[in-house]
Amino acid sequence: MTELTLDQYQRDCVIDPALKEGEHGAKVDNVDNGCGPISPERYYAEEWAELERTRLWNRVWNWACREEDIPEPGDYVTFEIARESFIITRGDDMRIRAFYNVCPHRGNRLVTDEDGARPAGFACRFHNWRFALSGENIEIKDRETFREEALCRNADLRQARCETWEGFVFINMDKGAPPLREHLGPLVEHAKPYRLADMRIMRRVQAVWESNWKIGVDGFNEAYHVHSIHPQILPIFNDYHAQIDLFPNGMSRMTTKFAYQSPRTPSGEDAPSLNPGLRMLMEEVGLDPDSFNGSMEEVRPAIQAAKRKRAERLGIDYSGFTDNQLTDDWNYDIFPNIQMGMHPEGVSMLYFRPHKSDPRKFILDVITMMHPQEKGEIKPPAYMGLPEGWDVSGRHPAEIERIDWKKGGLGELFDQDASLFADVQLGMESESYEGAILSEQEQRIAHFHAELERYLGMRS
Repeated sequence: MTELTLDQYQRDCVIDPALKEGEHGAKVDNVDNGCGPISPERYYAEEWAELERTRLWNRVWNWACREEDIPEPGDYVTFEIARESFIITRGDDMRIRAFYNVCPHRGNRLVTDEDGARPAGFACRFHNWRFALSGENIEIKDRETFREEALCRNADLRQARCETWEGFVFINMDKGAPPLREHLGPLVEHAKPYRLADMRIMRRVQAVWESNWKIGVDGFNEAYHVHSIHPQILPIFNDYHAQIDLFPNGMSRMTTKFAYQSPRTPSGEDAPSLNPGLRMLMEEVGLDPDSFNGSMEEVRPAIQAAKRKRAERLGIDYSGFTDNQLTDDWNYDIFPNIQMGMHPEGVSMLYFRPHKSDPRKFILDVITMMHPQEKGEIKPPAYMGLPEGWDVSGRHPAEIERIDWKKGGLGELFDQDASLFADVQLGMESESYEGAILSEQEQRIAHFHAELERYLGMRS
C-alpha cells in the first residue's frame, strides 16, 4: 500500500467528491474532538457506571421496542436499561405509553415476563392494586383501611416520555430532554429511502459479552481493526478509505465501500482483477463475472446498475437511493448505544446495553431488519449473519435467541469481535495502560466520548 501523508489520506476518504455541501452523502466539515488519551477507568470503575446511571441513561432516548411488537390494546413488552424496568403498552386509545415497571404502593415489579397481553390493564400480584392501560389507578384493595392522608399522593403508574420514529419506540426518563427527532438530527432525513417503518425484525440474537458496553461501541465505531481481525472481508470491503462524518448530539456516520477491494490486499500483476468475493457479489445480482471485461474499480458501479434493474423487475422503488447507497455500508452511530449499518436490502442494528450490576459486562443485541418477502430474492449483506434459507416473510415475530458467545452463533465476524473485546477489557485494567490514543480512522470514538463526557458533566 502506497505511503500517504495525513492530508492525502483525508482527501482520499471522500466517497463522492462531486457532491456539494448539504447533499445527501456529502462529506461534512470535520469536528476536532482531539486524539486521546481516553481514560481507561471509564471502562471498569463502578464510580463511572454509577455516573452513567444517574446522568446518562436517565437523560437519553433509549430504544424499547418496535410498534409492531404491540399491535393491539393491552399488548405490552418490558424493557430494561441499567437498573430500570419499563412496561411499553398500547392503550384502548391506541396510544403507546411507557410506564415504570413499579407499583407505587410498595415498589413491586408489576410485570415479570418479557411480553404479553393484558387488555384489562395491570394488577400488582403483591396486594392486587389495579391499573388501567392509561396508567390510572382503578382499584386500591381495601381502600377503607387507608387513612385519607396516606392516599393523597398520586397512586397512578409513573410514566416516562415515549416517542416513535420509523416504527421504533423510544423512551426517555428526562422530561426536559429535546424531542426524539431533534436528537436523531440528520438521520431522520437520511433514512427516508430505506422505509424503516415497513421493515420487520427477521432475526434478533442476544448475548452477554465480557467487556464494558463502551468497548463494544468503540470497537464497532471504526474499521481500523478489520484488516487484523476480519481479513476475510478485505477482498470486497475498502476498510482504509472510510468517509467519517460527525454530527451534533454525538451522532456520526461512517461510509465504507462494499464491492471494492481493500488497498491492503495484494496488488500488481499477481493480483486477480476479480477475486472470488467480488465474483460472488456479481453473481448475487445476476452478473456473469466470466464475461465481465472491466477492472476491479468498475465492479462496484456494475453491481449498482444491476441492483437498479433487479429492483425495477421486482417492482421495488429505488429512486430515493444514490448509487453509492446501493452497494456501500452507511453506518450510523446513534448516541449513546445504537449502531445501524444501512443497506436497501436490510439493516444491521447493534444495541449495546450496560449490565445492571457488572461494569465489565454488557448486553449485545444483533438485529437484522428487512422488508418482508416471500421468495427471498433480495438478500442482506452476508456480514449480518442471516442463515441461509431463513424465513424473511415477516409473518411471525422474531423471538430473541439468547446465546453464549463462547459457543459462537452470532455470525463469523461478531464471534471474532466477542473474543477480542474480552481481551481488550483485561488489558485496559493493566496499571501500564494510560488510555486510548486515536488515529483519524477512529474519529467516531473521540466524538462519542466527547458527548458522553458532556452528559457526565466533564465538558461544557
